[in-house]
Amino acid sequence: MLAWTQTNWVLERLRAADAGLAAQPARIETRGDLDQHTPLSALSGTGLFVKELEAALLRGEIDFAVHSLKDVPFEISPGCRLFHLCREDPRDALVTPFGSLSALPQGALVGTGSPRRIAQLLAARPDLRFSDLRGNVETRLRKLESGRYQAIVLACAGLVRLGWEDRISERLDPEICLPAFGQGILALECREDRVELGERLGAVCDPMTESVATAERSLMRALGGGCQTPLAALAEPSGPGLVLRGMAGNEREGRVVRDRWEGPIPDAPGAAVAMAGRLRQRAEREGIRLG
Repeated sequence: MLAWTQTNWVLERLRAADAGLAAQPARIETRGDLDQHTPLSALSGTGLFVKELEAALLRGEIDFAVHSLKDVPFEISPGCRLFHLCREDPRDALVTPFGSLSALPQGALVGTGSPRRIAQLLAARPDLRFSDLRGNVETRLRKLESGRYQAIVLACAGLVRLGWEDRISERLDPEICLPAFGQGILALECREDRVELGERLGAVCDPMTESVATAERSLMRALGGGCQTPLAALAEPSGPGLVLRGMAGNEREGRVVRDRWEGPIPDAPGAAVAMAGRLRQRAEREGIRLG
């Protein structure tokens, strides 16, 4: 439901900006869509929500694909090109009848299978318990309503795009729970040899979204991260430059290390590589086993 909603929203935006672009949505199910039961952290490989779309692109069955950037591995398929369209609120959303993270009862059961979220929430609330949560957004909300969990954690961006912003109990401060690389960003992907189409897609993309996505994905690449490892990043505009924050941790120990950089936009990719080194060194000094 979310992927379909996002795709149609993107098509409306593209048609408004480029009247000559006559695009229609096509539904393609990915491995991540088909397996709604296995925890994402237990599924092998990367690109669980991407590879089938890239294969369809390369076969010429579709002209371009719409992705949630947080699902896109840092190595996309050869022959493809990625564009960063726009960003919604990148923060994580706590959904709970108790109202906030601090108000959750002692030992509350939280629905999430994300090692990134578990590591950071355990660091903030060591008493919490966690259980895997799969399914589309509507299914996850129903599981909360049935009383299976005291709280669940979702992305703010998805709830906002579905029109369910009122379900958000608390937008988690990134100082508590730093989001996933690229969270909230919608990305477009087409074949490299479709030069004219690439120019038309690139023309509707936001330059600042491109800058923050590049910074976050540079850190992702340097850390070698995926959905199986507790890693996070958030780049945000700051005057003429960027602030980049990163996190690495261990979800079994509930321990994390963090780092921050601020500087000019062109320096961000190099600063992200240096940040990855600092995060690994600090984790080693503090005895935190990453991953």
